[in-house]
Amino acid sequence: MGGSDHNSIIFDIKLNFKSRSKSNPRYQFNKANYSHINGILANIDWVLFFYDCIDVESCYNKFLSFLHTIIRSCVPLSNNSDSLEHFPVHIQRLHQYRKNLWKGISKPHIKEKFIETSKKLEHEISKFIRNRENKKLSNIKTRFDYISSFMKPKNSKISSLIGQNNQHIFSNQIKSNILADQFSSVFSNQNLSSQTFSFSNHSPLPTILTISIEPQIVFDTISRLDNSNNTSPDGVPNIFYKKCRDTLVLPLTHIFSLSILSSKIPSIWKKAIINPIPKKTNPQYPIDFRPISLLCSSSKILEKIIANELQSFIESNKILPACQHGFRKSHSVSTQLLEVMDDFTCALENKNSIDTIYFDLAKAFDTVPHSLLLSKLCKIGIQGNILSWLNDYLTNHTFTVRVSNHFSEKKHCTSGVPQGSILGPLLFITFISDLPTYCATPGITLKLFADDLKAYNVFKNRVNQSPLQFVNKFSEYCHLNRLKIAIEKCSVLYLGNSNPSTKYFINDIVIPQIFTEDSVRDLGIHFSHDLKWDKHINIITHKAIRCSYSFFKYIRSRNPKILTNLFNIYVRPILEFSSPVFNPHLDKDIKSIEKVQKDFLRWAFRRNNPKTELPEYHELTDYFKQESLFYRHIKADLNLFHQHVCGTITIENNNSYSISKSNTRGFQNIITIACNTKARFHSFFVRTARYINLFLNICAIQPLNILVDS
Repeated sequence: MGGSDHNSIIFDIKLNFKSRSKSNPRYQFNKANYSHINGILANIDWVLFFYDCIDVESCYNKFLSFLHTIIRSCVPLSNNSDSLEHFPVHIQRLHQYRKNLWKGISKPHIKEKFIETSKKLEHEISKFIRNRENKKLSNIKTRFDYISSFMKPKNSKISSLIGQNNQHIFSNQIKSNILADQFSSVFSNQNLSSQTFSFSNHSPLPTILTISIEPQIVFDTISRLDNSNNTSPDGVPNIFYKKCRDTLVLPLTHIFSLSILSSKIPSIWKKAIINPIPKKTNPQYPIDFRPISLLCSSSKILEKIIANELQSFIESNKILPACQHGFRKSHSVSTQLLEVMDDFTCALENKNSIDTIYFDLAKAFDTVPHSLLLSKLCKIGIQGNILSWLNDYLTNHTFTVRVSNHFSEKKHCTSGVPQGSILGPLLFITFISDLPTYCATPGITLKLFADDLKAYNVFKNRVNQSPLQFVNKFSEYCHLNRLKIAIEKCSVLYLGNSNPSTKYFINDIVIPQIFTEDSVRDLGIHFSHDLKWDKHINIITHKAIRCSYSFFKYIRSRNPKILTNLFNIYVRPILEFSSPVFNPHLDKDIKSIEKVQKDFLRWAFRRNNPKTELPEYHELTDYFKQESLFYRHIKADLNLFHQHVCGTITIENNNSYSISKSNTRGFQNIITIACNTKARFHSFFVRTARYINLFLNICAIQPLNILVDS
């Protein structure tokens, strides 16, 4: 072949090639003519419209049918096919010209033109992609989808599954049914009466019997929706309701009020579409996926209204235990872990040992028995119409699993709170609100974040039976409430130099222990046996570096504003999540975190200025208008401490600080007790008090002015 001394091989490959299927047309709600739509809706007499409707089902069906008629006429369709990119005409012509030059590549002068044209074509394509990319990244509506296309490639398609007998499944229809079977297998069919509830508040309890639905409340709730074109089983997304909230508030108020009064919800609100999301990269088995449920937008509007009323009732009557930090106002991951860290460091300061048992409940949200949940709600005062409404809301839920454009057979949810709902988390934490009372054990401190539970015991060097007693009580509680403990996912962390590392058992199975070289992941923060943060910092910095690398690998933009914006949205939160818990004091840890931003800014600067000498780090932060991560962590400490002092958040502590009183115009310093251990000295309250005192000494400002009036 040509001047080569190698023999050529000619062969054919015969394949049954299927052309890439196009996805179903989809409504572009973001491009709808909402002025025209609102004009149509404004002329509707809704009293007359619902005149012949006899119940909430017929009301909503008629309302939905009318909205679909408007959508078909006023919302444009698009076909989200996976077709090849269409380049502009000048690039297509340049590409064709290069193809023509290839035919005469053997001629020297043609070869020079081919090389020159190839370089020009590559430059034009790169310029086109970069401009298109800048346009997508500058628009908040398209930014997330574009970033997700390469940051989360595992979420896009399910290539194949390994089913029974290790058979590979390629059919999307069969895959959807297999996943539906997997997701429905966690439900239980037991209907139980309440045997465990032991509410400790005053008696008799206040009650909430119904909820009044006012147009202003509906309007405000819709206004807080995002502008997403989300998939909804009834075909009406958030953006449609939000853009038409002025004209849809009255019919929605009527439907919601009728739903509460009749204690019934439209049947379509009980249907969910589930997208299977991989738990890990390269999933192969159905168990490797978790369900993400898509519910009707209108249903979630009413759920939000009801949830706000129920949460107000529950909080005002102190039904939830103080140790529950999940899905509550003024509570967070940080508030819980700071309480835990304050207890840990205080115990080590007093030369005590701590045994911490981390429990894992298997599919806790999906296994709650409906009858037992309703019984507990009734006993805390949620009764009347609202309890009947919740009964109808919980029963007869169904779901289908979607894989590509294929849907599984319908499956029934026989237990649990609806996944992906607004009310679900609130109902669950109310369901287990009796757990601390039932499992109360002397010497045991319990902390909850929704279904995430840990119990720890502070003790001297002696045999201690308190943790064992708690484990037995907790096992009994889970049995009575049909909650299952995933023993293989539980663990024990031992703290203290003289800790005897006692073994604990659940159903005669030993709970795995965290070895000295390992760490335990607690609400996203990694704890080690010595309460040092090098393992956690190593994990988060590596994750942040991988995220940073992905940007420079897949994104061609040179725009400094876009690049730093991506860093602030996607990379920096990895390094700053719950930073008051682990804010490092060692120079190596501080530099390790700071290096992530330093390297990112250097890469961003080099992309724009390939021949310019790299500036110093402080010059780069000025150039890109970025703050040092070290100072951002200190500001996070000060901000959280300020919220705690002002009472906007609650963090229980061991009297870790006090504010001195002064009869003069001198400083009112924050006083902390002297510390002997590094862990206590660098704990949140102690170190933040030092920061504030230092700041006050520099600025000569009264501390109460800083903490209360700022």
